[in-house]
Amino acid sequence: MVSELIVEVSLGLYLGLLAGIFPALVSFGLGFGFKYLTGVSIPGLGVVVLAGGLAGISGGLLGLLDENVAQSTTGVAAILIVLMLSLWAHSQGDKLGASVPRRLTLSRLRGTDFSTEFLDRVDSYGQIKITPATVEDITGYPPLSEETRQAVLSQTWKFPVGLSVTELESRVAEKLTEAYSLADVTVAIDSEGTAEVTAAPETAGLSRRIPDGTRAVSIRTLLPTGLAIGDQATLSLAEGTVSGPVISAKTDGVAPESETPPPDPEVETDGGEEAEPERPAQAPTTSGGYGSVTLALPPEEARRVIREDVAKLTVNSRGTSREYEAVDILERGDNQFHLVTVAPGTPTDGVTLADATVRETFGVAVLAVRQKAGRLVAPPRSTAVSAGDELLVAGPADAIAEFREATA
Repeated sequence: MVSELIVEVSLGLYLGLLAGIFPALVSFGLGFGFKYLTGVSIPGLGVVVLAGGLAGISGGLLGLLDENVAQSTTGVAAILIVLMLSLWAHSQGDKLGASVPRRLTLSRLRGTDFSTEFLDRVDSYGQIKITPATVEDITGYPPLSEETRQAVLSQTWKFPVGLSVTELESRVAEKLTEAYSLADVTVAIDSEGTAEVTAAPETAGLSRRIPDGTRAVSIRTLLPTGLAIGDQATLSLAEGTVSGPVISAKTDGVAPESETPPPDPEVETDGGEEAEPERPAQAPTTSGGYGSVTLALPPEEARRVIREDVAKLTVNSRGTSREYEAVDILERGDNQFHLVTVAPGTPTDGVTLADATVRETFGVAVLAVRQKAGRLVAPPRSTAVSAGDELLVAGPADAIAEFREATA
């Protein structure tokens, strides 16, 4: 009896695999297509009904529709296998449809990962540097000015190493758009971390910076140093406050800081090496003092601003990177950062950070450890270090100098 049951179940598995191939392929295709094109998943009940109908077509050729087979253990096992295969294929197609990008370009198909050599150049804070290689014009738009082209080529950007290429391209494009007020920009990053930028300048001035549904309104006020287009500001009025993005700002009688004054022809050099020119500011900024600022505000708030002659302006924070904030706090306490390589035979060779009493003896803190196995940020005191490991330490200058003498 048991042997007959095993034979029937095995035969059912065999027939189910044969009859389930076609329903599984159709379920996979439908799951992928619906998710990719519409973003909606087909309900599992629909997949079961569809798979059952398709199994009836293919199963009829295998004898599954025979009454004796369909009502036997063999038929039940075969039907279960068909339904399981179809549901599994549908789920895989659904996952693939959700992960495939909606817009594919040749630049995205060239590769989605960085080379090993490039990843080896990750800095101590886990960031990678993206540099532009070329800046091309977009057909149908006016060409970029040579000034803007050279300014973009001189830029470098640092981002966390965990971001994908698509996210990096999006962030670089966003930074370029904000910095140079571009009408359109496309960025393609290769496996070596170099960016190919295709950009077009604005074909209009102030009107392109005004979001839909808002109005540009100007008012005189005391401007802080460094105010730039895109900053979020708040005006304090008699009837309350209004907030909006800055679309123009200028201090009275002072040119924006990004405009470099022409060289003085009467100044003579001493014949020494020519200094490298400073990188131009990413966007025009104010120099501080009384001037005019233009905000983009809803019509009702814009009418409130027009009734005022002068108002107090406050620039709102747009957030900062926590890692840079931490570095700034440490530097305020007269701390410095140094990368120290552990030398053989020193007190820190072959012991843990706790046994080496780095903090108690030298007064420095170990922020990261780079070993052959990889990098460890904020290492626990139980971390063992050996000769050749690199320690990123922070502390006062004299404490770091003492630690370097004892370790290096």
